[in-house]
Amino acid sequence: MASADALREAYALYQRGDFAGAEALGRRIAASGVRSGALEGLLGMAALQAGRYGDAVPHLEAALRETPDAVQLRASLAFALVNSGDLEGARRVAAVGTAPQLLRITAFVDQQQGRAEQAITGYRRVLAGFPQDYESWDNLGLLLSAAGDIGGAVDAFDQAIRLRAEPAFHIHRSKALAQGVRHSERQSGLRAAAKLFPRDVPLLVELGLAEGAVGDFGAAEAAYRMALQVDPRHAPAYLEYGMLLETLNRLGDMRALVGQAHTAGIDGAEIAFVEAWLLKREGRFAEALVRAEAAFPGTEPSRHAQLIGEICDRLGDTDRAFAAFAEMNRIAALGPASAFARSQDFPAQVAQVVERLTPEAVARWTPLALADDPPAPIFLLGFPRSGTTLLDTLLMNLAELQVFEEAPMLERVEAMLGDPARLATLQSDEAARLRRAYFAEAAAIQPLDGRTIVDKFPLHLARAPLIHRLFPDARIIMAERHPCDVVLSCFMARFQVNRAMVQFHGLDSAARLYDLAMQAWTRAEALLPMRVHHVRYERMVDDLAGEIRPLLDFLGLAWRDEVLDNRGSAARRSHIATASYAQVSEPIYTRAAYRWERYRRHLEPVLPVLAPWAERLGYSI
Repeated sequence: MASADALREAYALYQRGDFAGAEALGRRIAASGVRSGALEGLLGMAALQAGRYGDAVPHLEAALRETPDAVQLRASLAFALVNSGDLEGARRVAAVGTAPQLLRITAFVDQQQGRAEQAITGYRRVLAGFPQDYESWDNLGLLLSAAGDIGGAVDAFDQAIRLRAEPAFHIHRSKALAQGVRHSERQSGLRAAAKLFPRDVPLLVELGLAEGAVGDFGAAEAAYRMALQVDPRHAPAYLEYGMLLETLNRLGDMRALVGQAHTAGIDGAEIAFVEAWLLKREGRFAEALVRAEAAFPGTEPSRHAQLIGEICDRLGDTDRAFAAFAEMNRIAALGPASAFARSQDFPAQVAQVVERLTPEAVARWTPLALADDPPAPIFLLGFPRSGTTLLDTLLMNLAELQVFEEAPMLERVEAMLGDPARLATLQSDEAARLRRAYFAEAAAIQPLDGRTIVDKFPLHLARAPLIHRLFPDARIIMAERHPCDVVLSCFMARFQVNRAMVQFHGLDSAARLYDLAMQAWTRAEALLPMRVHHVRYERMVDDLAGEIRPLLDFLGLAWRDEVLDNRGSAARRSHIATASYAQVSEPIYTRAAYRWERYRRHLEPVLPVLAPWAERLGYSI
């Protein structure tokens, strides 16, 4: 067969999908001494199809030297260089031309090398010329999500899904919505996706996370169970299911799940992580540390650092514990969710509350006439980690009270108000409308049954003026704890990231937020005739009955011994939506009181901020 005929036959084999046959024939042609750009292109494309990117490169380079204007050949070479790890080489090859496939490779290289702005611009250029490129929509969404542009990211993922409903695109969309705290939208989108891909295990695991984020723990558990039914060896499903059971305080079920994993022959990092957490909850700290150390690498570093920190804290290894919590926060601070949360600048909003709350400003507030039906809620405030979860767990024992745990009623009413400066000029009719809206929001979360609402939301500290304007008759419980213990505990907790909790990624920012929040609270308490009762965490853990009796007197409630049963109350709760979920299920303990003293050396940089507050509250430093 003549070489020209043989080359045509080789190309015919390639076009029929017989890449190995095409390459074999091409090599025989080359062995006969024939060389041409067409033959080099064939050999390069065949190697590319076989995934031998390094082998493809020299052939494609030789072909491109003969036909430098061949866009598809140039794109193929750039693709082979990317997959060979030569990103700069791929950039140089792709930079010659403006075809969408070349622009896409340049954008991808920028994305891989961390040039996010250039990559975003590049993908937008690609999509302007080729809007059907679903992969570029997905990559653009990932970049926008990392940049904190949640709305733009979701729009990009929606475009990718419209063009091609890949499970991965739905997962990426879900993670962006989680960053933007758009959990209901996340849940509904993933439920729809799971109907399209009912046996996609990573999608089912992501659905479990989304269900858990909105508090539908039964649905979350069902998603994890389905994932394990489809693939009984899928370690991430064991991990997320195990951690759901841990937050629900279902330690027996958690132990059974670990046993199920071992039966399935799985004992990797994910299972070691779940088992370590279980051992920690069981008080077997030395054993827990051994398993925790076996869980890395292989589990998410921030989570792992938290686990090591908690175990080492209980073992008394404060230096290692603090280093682990610092690493946990360092990693979390680098995440896109943290960037988005910081962009909302919660400390500046609290500072504005302080600035607006002056004697002169309060004197100019318009007088309001408000009905007291339904009765005002009881507001349970206090900087996070001040004992508010223990308090609301105890109050749940009282049949007269309906406790809402960190529900967003007041936050939504604040959004309805709009400009915070309008609080000073409120008229009675608008204040009454906002007060009614508060109860409507509460009823949408859980049906109201005539009992007095307890609205537990620690950082409502900064909303004290709003509380007093709408509910001047409200009783307010202020939970207090040593400022150093509070800030340290916030630093040690792995909160769901939002505009307030992101401040706890650093001791300095946590201390600054404490300072601002307490300025807002103490100024409000000094200027406004609020009905306030102070509860001390240290007194609660030392003499619970002695601290709770005066509280019940303040609330106008008769004493009943069952109010002291924190473990019974915690056991009746389906879920405790705070970082204190594990502690309140234990007997009352004193080990966390004045824990900061063990970490004094690490807290030295923030003591100048916290010491004045400690002195003001009657604590020593």
